[in-house]
Amino acid sequence: MFSDPKYQQEWYDLMTPKGIGLILGSIKTDFKFPMTFPDRVTVLHKLVTKPDYSSDRFYLDVVMYSEQQRRPAAKCFEDIVVYDYKAAKKAPLKPFMVDELRATYDLQEQRKEEAERKVAELHAFAEQVEGIASES
Repeated sequence: MFSDPKYQQEWYDLMTPKGIGLILGSIKTDFKFPMTFPDRVTVLHKLVTKPDYSSDRFYLDVVMYSEQQRRPAAKCFEDIVVYDYKAAKKAPLKPFMVDELRATYDLQEQRKEEAERKVAELHAFAEQVEGIASES
């Protein structure tokens, strides 16, 4: 995520109360089944909306996959607030952060379109194969 190395420390500092940081404003979690040890979890985050330069928060859709069960163990919706610990109030994202998050959002949308196109191609192929099979 560090397209410009000069901002690397500021990205790390987002997870600390040193200056501009992030706070979990709220989280809604829907558990799909109880996980048990031993299991491994993969957590995937997706930006819900494209941030702008006045954004003082952003929203994430989250899916937690159970490796053992090979299915989602939980789905979450997170409201992440940008907070200025020195000023003790909400703050907008820094412009370089907005740029990176906007690029990430655009890439998500591009990948989504590619995946939808592939699914449509597979669906059309399956229908064609089923049509040929029913004619036989």
